[in-house]
Amino acid sequence: MKKTLAVLLSLVMLLALIPAAVAEGEPDFTLVIKGGDVAENLKLVDGKMLLAVDVALNGAVDAPLFGLTFDLTYNAEQITYVKNDAENDFDMTMINDKEAGILRFSFVSTEGIAAPENMTLATLYFEVNPELEAGDEIAFELADGAFAETDDTATPVERDVVANFMPYIVGNAVVFNGVVKFNEGEVQYKGETAYVIWDHAAGKHEPAFTVYEEDGTTVVDPANYDYEYKENTMPGTGYLFVYFKGQYMGEARLTFKIYLPATTATTVENVAEGIKITWEPVEDAAGYVIYRRAWSSTTDGWTAFARWDNTTETTYLDGHDDAHKTFAGTRYQYGVKAYFARRTDPIAEAEIGGNVNDPSGNFNLGEVGPLKTTVRITTRVLKSLTAGTKQLTAKWDGSSVFTGYQIQYATNAAFTKGAKSIKISNPKTVQTVLKDLKTGTTYYVRVRSYHEFNGMTYYGQWSNVKNAKVK
Repeated sequence: MKKTLAVLLSLVMLLALIPAAVAEGEPDFTLVIKGGDVAENLKLVDGKMLLAVDVALNGAVDAPLFGLTFDLTYNAEQITYVKNDAENDFDMTMINDKEAGILRFSFVSTEGIAAPENMTLATLYFEVNPELEAGDEIAFELADGAFAETDDTATPVERDVVANFMPYIVGNAVVFNGVVKFNEGEVQYKGETAYVIWDHAAGKHEPAFTVYEEDGTTVVDPANYDYEYKENTMPGTGYLFVYFKGQYMGEARLTFKIYLPATTATTVENVAEGIKITWEPVEDAAGYVIYRRAWSSTTDGWTAFARWDNTTETTYLDGHDDAHKTFAGTRYQYGVKAYFARRTDPIAEAEIGGNVNDPSGNFNLGEVGPLKTTVRITTRVLKSLTAGTKQLTAKWDGSSVFTGYQIQYATNAAFTKGAKSIKISNPKTVQTVLKDLKTGTTYYVRVRSYHEFNGMTYYGQWSNVKNAKVK
């Protein structure tokens, strides 16, 4: 079981209370480095193939407070230390590269250490000099002894510690220092992020790639590597692993995002309650996010409105409550994006997907559909329709926010027979006379506001309908 190791310097006064004693007989501890084949101990860390050196401890300490410091030496012309403690079993509170070729470790346990056989204290990472030849040994040595420090750092309390370090051997293969690239047209890019669009019918995505030598142009013979794709059968992050063999050793990894396709057939329209957004469903989506931005006296940025875990309803009403208001005369732009259900990425060991409120921020692994713009135009009320001789007089409630009004009349309620319309460009005008109508004919009338902006004309919803027979 891992034990948290606190900072040694903060506990140095307590360490002074440990009786100074040099063990006799069997050593208190044995530091172990197993060594082995360099190629078999390479790991991909932050995009680099590094030699992973496990430093283990044999022995046990029952004292409630224990500190240990030791120095490791190595050939700095063969390998270069890379600071990375991601795989430490203990929190090594101090790893100081005192100078090239020397590493000093200091740690302290407040609970003692019950170390089983070869308990890993830390995993060290080194970049290997590619000029090393087959048969070269990479060896480590224990220097300066090992000791528990007291408050007087110049007088350390020595302990009986020995080392059992085996060397690493360079084989005939060399560390691959070239580059792996996706072929042109296999993926798209957002900045430097490669991505593909999820194709439900395909079932999986395997973008083709090419392996190049360090010069970036010479193609490596495929006989020198194996490869596999992982997590490439659903939206999220797909992985390509390339495993080198033959005259090369090491591993390369490429990632690519798998986005849900964009929504289609997006429309926006003014209705009585607000602005209605409609779109076509996206296969495999868990839900949708509606984005909105507004142009008003204060320009707003994009705001996300959540619609999660709902794939059957593909409409959204903006302005339907106090939390989602729309304001008359304001221009709004909308975009709809699908997202997928939350799951765990076993390689990244992270939660991805989920709705807009997901703290992971990965809910939006989809493509935004076409952006649609409209102006919020409130619905008019046709207040009266009065019949006269070959004419009708229509009155409605006005609004000075918009450019004007459109009045439509026809001889049937569906406005499909004899339909005509007129525009009134003065928003202060709240009535009009429809002339030259047929005596004895019933006409149906409705009205709506319209607004002109940047060469575009936007319309509100039609008002209620009234009818009257012309005299």
